[in-house]
Amino acid sequence: MRKVFSVFRSDWRRLTASVVTVVVIIGLCLVPCLYAWFNIFSNWDPYGTSATSNIHIAVASEDEGRDILGVKLNIGDMVIDALHSNDQMGWQFLDTREEALAGVESGEYYAALIMPTDLTSDFVSILEGDLRHPQIQYYENEKKNAIAPKITSKAKTAVQEEINSTVIETVANAVTTANSVFNALGLDAQDVAQRLTVHLEDASASMAQLSATLQSLQSLSDQAGNLIGCAGIVIDDVGNVLQSGQSTIGSASQLLPENAELTEVIDALDRVDQQLDRVQQSIDKALSDAAKWHEFLTGGLDQVDKQLAAQQEKLEELAANPILDKFPEVRSALQSAIDRIADLRQKIEERPDWENAVEELDGEVSRIRENLRMAVLRANDSVNSALNKMTANAREDLSKLSSVLGTGRQELSGLQNTLSGYQAALGQTQNTLSAAVNLTNTLSTGLERLAGDVKSFSESEAFRQFSDVLENNPDGMADYLSSPVELKTEKVYEISTYGSAMAPYYIMLALFVGSLLTATMVKVQLRPARAAMLGVNATQRYFGRFILFFLIGQIQALVTGLGCLYYIGMQCVSPGRFLLACCVCSLNFCVMNYSLVYALDNIGMALSVIIMVLQVAGSGGTYPIDVVPQLFQTLYPIMPFHYGMDMIRETIGGAYGTTYWKCMGILLGMCVLFMVLGLLLYYPARRLNAAIARSKEATGIM
Repeated sequence: MRKVFSVFRSDWRRLTASVVTVVVIIGLCLVPCLYAWFNIFSNWDPYGTSATSNIHIAVASEDEGRDILGVKLNIGDMVIDALHSNDQMGWQFLDTREEALAGVESGEYYAALIMPTDLTSDFVSILEGDLRHPQIQYYENEKKNAIAPKITSKAKTAVQEEINSTVIETVANAVTTANSVFNALGLDAQDVAQRLTVHLEDASASMAQLSATLQSLQSLSDQAGNLIGCAGIVIDDVGNVLQSGQSTIGSASQLLPENAELTEVIDALDRVDQQLDRVQQSIDKALSDAAKWHEFLTGGLDQVDKQLAAQQEKLEELAANPILDKFPEVRSALQSAIDRIADLRQKIEERPDWENAVEELDGEVSRIRENLRMAVLRANDSVNSALNKMTANAREDLSKLSSVLGTGRQELSGLQNTLSGYQAALGQTQNTLSAAVNLTNTLSTGLERLAGDVKSFSESEAFRQFSDVLENNPDGMADYLSSPVELKTEKVYEISTYGSAMAPYYIMLALFVGSLLTATMVKVQLRPARAAMLGVNATQRYFGRFILFFLIGQIQALVTGLGCLYYIGMQCVSPGRFLLACCVCSLNFCVMNYSLVYALDNIGMALSVIIMVLQVAGSGGTYPIDVVPQLFQTLYPIMPFHYGMDMIRETIGGAYGTTYWKCMGILLGMCVLFMVLGLLLYYPARRLNAAIARSKEATGIM
């Protein structure tokens, strides 16, 4: 140890012997603290109102407003009036959109808020059944500053909160005003709720009645459809009947001429003629044989008289037929035959000598038959003429009837098409009625359920209390509705200023830079001649010169720490432990930089710079370690900045358990590690260091 201190005493005499050297050493002790102080002071409260109010944000309103129940409403003007009393940002109120956008693009303003022309219209769109979300246009210049957009985002939040609060407060005031009006009219909330329940129940009953009516219409539509279907079948059957009738008429027209000769009168005359023919045949048989003739005269003649009497009676019946009134010729011939028969019977009754008058009897019968044939011929002519005329007329009438039946078939076909169209329309109506029935049932059920909910709510204790609040404390209700939820923040390890929160990072950076400058400006190695004169080895030289580095580092730590406490005014709950933490951190950085430069010379200096850069970027000083790239998260556990900042945070915000002492132990353990590393690498790296030094000197520049 004596030789170690002999090296320090020699160094001290040489430092104090030169004024320039003393000034340089003083500079090494003060420059790092300035780095920490200025950075902490510049970041003292960048998010506070006093700072953010200097950030200019343009505001312009183009809102045209709307008339609501005779009242002019303009949300854009309301927002601007509210922002006049808001000091979170440096609001710049402009007249036009163009001015605001030009200022953002030029960098005069960090951002711009523009209320569009339809802002108020979108707000009241809920009253028109066409709900639209109001939108405020926000423009920001992200090129001007990287952090500024994060700060100006408070402007968006402030405006949104202001608008929401204003709108909700307006609605709440309207509710309380309406309640006051109802109270003035003698209506309370319970009455309104009861009336609403009654109206809902009535509406539900009306929906049920409408559903029943629609179901009746649906049933009627079903029956109409069935009736139309049956009518179509009947029309088909009628068409078939008409077609059959038309065919039958055609057949009848052909059959009339063939049946014109079949008349009752002619048939009767034919039968009478046949009977007379039999009488004549019996007379002829009697004349052919004398025995038969004698028999005929004794009994057969009376038989002839009876037959003639029967035929006379038939002819008299035919002559009395009214139809012969239209045919006098026929009746005349019949009457002549009747008269002849009467005369013949008269002669038979007188019983003349018929044996000599046989030919006269036969001739008389022949003449009677001739009269009958003449009557038949005349009847045939008259009947045939009448039948032909009737047939022509009937044929003409049947032709007209056939035409009418054909037209009827066509009209029935058109009617059937029309009924088919009606049936299709009824099918669509059925679907519509079915959907209407379902809708009315759904509405009825929903209204009934809503009425039940309103009734349950109006009878609840919560509604009663709500009504009491509206009546007794309307202003408090308005305030509650405008901000129903308040966020209560409980700060854990509260740090009053942003500068105090950033102080650990900037203190670490200042102390590390101080130790690196010291290792760069103060020679680490003793000159060989001086080392030989003092008779010290490499280990003694290491610790002997390190005492000077240690003292400079501790002075840097104390000046920096005391300045932060009493010059900057940094928050600190434990000043003593804060200064101790600064000293331990400075010791760690001094050992690290000194050992690297002592063992590796220029290479050690480069490694120190690399270690500093890695810690500046990834030690979690500015951003949480969880958001930095994975490389820095991997290196984070072995970074001295990590443990040094945690030690100082424990003294600023408050201690948690043994975190402070654990971090101190890790930093001291790193000191031992770097000391051993420096001593072990010194001899193996001597040739490399000498070669690099000669190469630098050979350039004449380095």
